[in-house]
Amino acid sequence: MNKIFTTIIINFIVLQAIAQNKPAFKYDQPYGIIDTADLTLKQCDFEKDANAEVLIDKGDETFDEYFDITFIVHKRIKIFNDNGKDAANINIPFIDRITDLKAETINLNGKTIEYTPVDPALFYKQKLESHIKAISFTFPNVKAGSVIELEYKWKIHSEFIPPWDFQGDIPSRFSEIDVTFYGRNPFTLQADVKQPLYRDTTILLNGRDENGGKKYVRSLVNIPSFKTEPYMAQSSNKKQRLVFKYHSDFWFSVYGDLVRDIDFGGQLGYKLTDEAKVLAKMDSIKDKQVRADSIFSLVKNRMTWNNINHWFTIDGVKKAWEKKTGNSTEINLILYHLLTKADIVAYPMTVSTPDYGPVDPEDAQVSEFNKTVVYFPIDSTSYYVLDASDKHSLFNLVPYEVLNTYGFELDPGKFQYKLFKITGIKPARQLVYVKADIKPDGKMSGTADIISDSYNRSASLKLYKDLGEKKYIDYLDNNDNNLKISSLKLDSAEKDSVPLTQHINFNLDLTASDENYIYFNPNLFTSFGSNPFLTTDRVSDIDFTYTNTYIVSGTYTIPAGYKVDALPKNQVIVMEDKSISFKRIVGEQDGYVMVRYVITRKRSYYTQDEYAGLYSFYKEMFRMLDEQIVFKKS
Repeated sequence: MNKIFTTIIINFIVLQAIAQNKPAFKYDQPYGIIDTADLTLKQCDFEKDANAEVLIDKGDETFDEYFDITFIVHKRIKIFNDNGKDAANINIPFIDRITDLKAETINLNGKTIEYTPVDPALFYKQKLESHIKAISFTFPNVKAGSVIELEYKWKIHSEFIPPWDFQGDIPSRFSEIDVTFYGRNPFTLQADVKQPLYRDTTILLNGRDENGGKKYVRSLVNIPSFKTEPYMAQSSNKKQRLVFKYHSDFWFSVYGDLVRDIDFGGQLGYKLTDEAKVLAKMDSIKDKQVRADSIFSLVKNRMTWNNINHWFTIDGVKKAWEKKTGNSTEINLILYHLLTKADIVAYPMTVSTPDYGPVDPEDAQVSEFNKTVVYFPIDSTSYYVLDASDKHSLFNLVPYEVLNTYGFELDPGKFQYKLFKITGIKPARQLVYVKADIKPDGKMSGTADIISDSYNRSASLKLYKDLGEKKYIDYLDNNDNNLKISSLKLDSAEKDSVPLTQHINFNLDLTASDENYIYFNPNLFTSFGSNPFLTTDRVSDIDFTYTNTYIVSGTYTIPAGYKVDALPKNQVIVMEDKSISFKRIVGEQDGYVMVRYVITRKRSYYTQDEYAGLYSFYKEMFRMLDEQIVFKKS
């Protein structure tokens, strides 16, 4: 009797839990059928400040016996305010072909539901590259309160099965992928998620034998929008998703895929126009490392990157060489070709850039990568990684964007390969020297020299190029309207072997000054204008990419008729594991105030679990950086 009663109670608890987990909305609604409640919805229940929300994101993916894929996608989005209207601009990249595309805007006019379909003539189709096409369009009649939806059929015949992203840039109320295999499934379906699956179902088709096929259903509900965090580690820079992994995939199969592909391995044997003349100039350079550096500089200066990254070529290396422009893989396969022809040992290496996502060493697929660079071994323990597509990359410095990522290096002629983590050994340094006069009227004028080596050099030059001089100056003055940079000169920008020096002339109005006091903060022209770690919680690991030392020195004249009233105390703080330290030394001598900051970071990577210590250290360090020097009228 007691056992029966206990069973009833347990069953009641289970049923109650299932009922609580079941969403209150209708997630199986087909295209064009909508509840008034969704049209009157005012905000996202679980992310109140969201400008828009995905109501339904449903994918039905079917693999036939010939492994052709039919992928039907239905997506419905609620627009909450004018800032959410960006969600109405649609761009769908794809391979192979998309058919049966339809889209509509749904509005509530009083009690009447009005549908405004998108005119198919407004579907703009374009070819992005040889492999990839896109359809783009904008929904009409979109306003705060609108619901937009689209549906299409995607036919794919490819070895690359695109992942299903549960998570996006706006929150999602319901996201589901149904995958059906007719016949044996050659994949493992891996849900890379942080929250529990709402549906996690596998159904045998055509009887009990899995050879008859299977259907897999995976879904999430109440999925927050994906947000980036400062210094987000690449391993954390991925959305919750479902990925397909081949059962039989090993890295040797990736090697085979690469060397057999006409747009990768098929490009390695092409002779470049006039390459004999290029190589003849290199023959006189006996030192192989100097010869390699010369070829690297030649390719880097001749070729222009078209801002496209892929592991494969598009136009091919021969055409790219003639046009003097190409994607990153075309440029670096040209570099590899010339190095090997010049009797230098080098290997192509595929990598993944931070914006593309991390490489999973357990997931052997070509699609893990989106770029090719060149691996140049120095000896049995050291190597260079060369990227001739980046004008600011250095021969003897691992490119910044591939530090701490995985590279897949292969020898096309010997069936040899290796996957390894790319690391940089040399720490970077940045020195800032400020010399300034402070006048009794609270005006400061002076000079600053910023000397940067290693990755700091590359980062400064890249930022200068990307922003242009005017916006770069705004970056240097930290958008402080009281700080005016009257001139900026860059020295040694074209000399890779020496540090970059930036000479600055500036004027600063010390607005906090009054008739009796002058205040100023000596934290000028540093990269420590604001604390990047302000939130107490963190969802990702922290990756500073490389170790670094910052030294900031300043000499300031005491204004005539004033004396020092308050100086920040000399102080040193150190993280518990001694990986980061901050030293401040402030003194007065012969009419000057001297300030020196030294910030040393000996580690580049911290896990999410270590964030509390990092947060506390940065909070105290920025409190110290914000302390002011005070002069009082004598």
